[in-house]
Amino acid sequence: MRLYQRFLILIAVAFFYSFAAYSQDRPIGYWRSLLPYSAGVGLAANGTSIFVITEQAFFTMQTASSNPQPVTYSKVSGMADVGMKSVAYDNATSTAVLVYTNGNVDLFKEKENTFYNLPDFKIKNISGTKSVSKVFAENGKAFISTSIGIIVVNLAEKEVMETYQFIKNSQTLAINDFKRSGQYYYAVTTAGIYRADTGNSQLQNFQVWQVVDTIPTLLNVAAVNNDVFFSDHQSIYTLKNDTLHFIYKVPATDSPYITSIDGGLEKLIISEFKPKVFSGSLKFLDVNGIVADSFTKYVGFPMQSVQLPDSSVWIADNYSGTRKVFAAGTISRTPSGPSKVGCYDILAANKEVWVAHGGYDDELFLNVSQGGVSRYKDEGWKLYKQYSFPGIGSMDAFVALVQDKNTGDMYMGSFQNGLFVLHPDETSEIIYTPFDTSHIYFGDNQRQIAGLGLDKNGNLWASTVGSLHQLYARTENGWNKFYVPGNINGGPMVIDDNGVVWFVALTSNSSGGVVVYDPGGTIEDPSDDIYYRYTTGVGTGNLPSNKVYCIARDHSNSIWVGTDNGIGIISNCGAANPCDGQIPVVQYDKFAGFLFAGSSVRTIAVDGGNRKWVGTDDGVWLLSSDAQKIIYRFTVDNSPMPSNHVKKISIDDVTGDVYIGTEEGLVSYRSTATEGGTTISNVEVFPNPVKSDYTGTVAIKGLVANADVRITDIAGHLVYKTKAYGGQAVWNGLDYTGHRPQSGVYLILATNSDGSQAYSGKIVFVQ
Repeated sequence: MRLYQRFLILIAVAFFYSFAAYSQDRPIGYWRSLLPYSAGVGLAANGTSIFVITEQAFFTMQTASSNPQPVTYSKVSGMADVGMKSVAYDNATSTAVLVYTNGNVDLFKEKENTFYNLPDFKIKNISGTKSVSKVFAENGKAFISTSIGIIVVNLAEKEVMETYQFIKNSQTLAINDFKRSGQYYYAVTTAGIYRADTGNSQLQNFQVWQVVDTIPTLLNVAAVNNDVFFSDHQSIYTLKNDTLHFIYKVPATDSPYITSIDGGLEKLIISEFKPKVFSGSLKFLDVNGIVADSFTKYVGFPMQSVQLPDSSVWIADNYSGTRKVFAAGTISRTPSGPSKVGCYDILAANKEVWVAHGGYDDELFLNVSQGGVSRYKDEGWKLYKQYSFPGIGSMDAFVALVQDKNTGDMYMGSFQNGLFVLHPDETSEIIYTPFDTSHIYFGDNQRQIAGLGLDKNGNLWASTVGSLHQLYARTENGWNKFYVPGNINGGPMVIDDNGVVWFVALTSNSSGGVVVYDPGGTIEDPSDDIYYRYTTGVGTGNLPSNKVYCIARDHSNSIWVGTDNGIGIISNCGAANPCDGQIPVVQYDKFAGFLFAGSSVRTIAVDGGNRKWVGTDDGVWLLSSDAQKIIYRFTVDNSPMPSNHVKKISIDDVTGDVYIGTEEGLVSYRSTATEGGTTISNVEVFPNPVKSDYTGTVAIKGLVANADVRITDIAGHLVYKTKAYGGQAVWNGLDYTGHRPQSGVYLILATNSDGSQAYSGKIVFVQ
């Protein structure tokens, strides 16, 4: 029976079936930001809400609530950038002013839940250094301290109105801080303190600014009632009779330093941090330099404080987001998020995401993060960090993740401490002794795991750096060790459909390449093992470069190799039958060239449609399955990605979510492909019904791989046809004439290539 005839038969029974809505309500093309909110750097308040900036993002909280719940924001929700520097609130216009480290500015309205971007300083071309330090806001104006002076923003008109420049000896002075106290504005510059009357209409004229003192090291200014205070990292001064007087110096114990001074209701609030013991304190100082009160317990790393009209004090904590200070200590109020920004490895599967926050550089030196591993599940995060999760002890620097789908065991490889195993019941174990100690990069007593994998028989493989053996495998009979000559280290790995191990040959120079190791089907017997090292050059692998960053296996069992000079593809060969890899040519715009030639390819992931997601130092690219076509390209300019420097990509084949780890944090994108099955089952459609205001993509999920899909009206007239990407078909909701279908019920009919698997269902369009 012909395929079209099968569709006609399906029409007759279509009314007996219907598609369920997606279990999650995120459409195709939906972005999520999954950023850490624990590194608080500043905050402001309006009396009922606080506005907290972190190193990557921003959140608000209603302080009057007995159980305040943070509301988080990111580029997905309208922010223009990442990397926060300072925040202030203007009561006259109900505006929070968010200043980024690169000079970008957002104006946030809490009631309207909107952002307005002012990129003037960010895009301004200047000679010399361009930087920002603080922002102060009042009476409808924001005053931004920068390396070129004070930039004044009219908050009602949402525009830069003027700049106050301070020039001494023909040099423009950078501004460290700016505040009002009484009738004066005070500017702390790199050449001392200046002040001017707030009512002066000539503030752009440097001549109207009076020198108060020439101390060049001052960083902060704060006002309490009509008293004004200044500080550097060690000392605090106040102005009495127009003369600067020293009133306080931090104690010498544990090398503390002042992170900020802020005006409280009656006292100056000092935030201090002791780096030797990783703890902070909050002190309340009067105008005579007397410490009236202090808090040292559970203060964390205070970066800024604010005191509300009810006398409560909130601090921006670089360890835990924000804290409310009580007489007996503090309480943390931080949005759920990963522990750190780093994403050296990501494992996404079955609506769950694991992120390893360790890492190492191109010279194989460890990047210590103390972030452990973070897990995202059911819209919440759980953190597995040293000393805070039972069983993990001092382990850190995790760089490799793999999960046994049969047992649920999660394996976490550390670039410093061996292997951590987390069982489904949250019990755990540390595997340490099977691995040789490092003798190159850290010295004795270090086990540096760089790659993990599970073969089709459930055997666990691990690769290491700096040890006598590059490869280890655990079978039901115990551990086995393998050595490949050539002064190389074992790096990230994949295991192909034949149980053959492919791993990046890490070196501190550019002579690594890729090693394929075939255990011959008998892991315990090394006599039948074969290995081969793929490098550059015809006849030796033809890789585009020996500096290899990543490796991936696609659904055709081809090996994709990402280097600092593009991509190479190794197909239908291995250790016993080595061959030269292919360097594909791709068409982009009007030009064709070798795939990513001259670019560093950091990560490659394969989706359910066998398409390749490629992460580089210049964003993310989606390639067709044969690499002949570029489907998407995402950068910070056309997406909510926080950075173009992509470290890792992982795809959840159940949901189609693509998790993109950058050097500034993690985001996800709901893609068009999911893993296809051998049978059609649990078919879902989203949205259904399709309302009149919906302009996105309709997704049909749960299909057999590469199913043929047709959409017809009730009479059987064809409206649209397509093929599934893996197990998911997508439709733009328009017919072949480019028009939206009329209101009514339409049939969705799917079948595999030989017609042995078929499905029918309904979708409703509502005007």
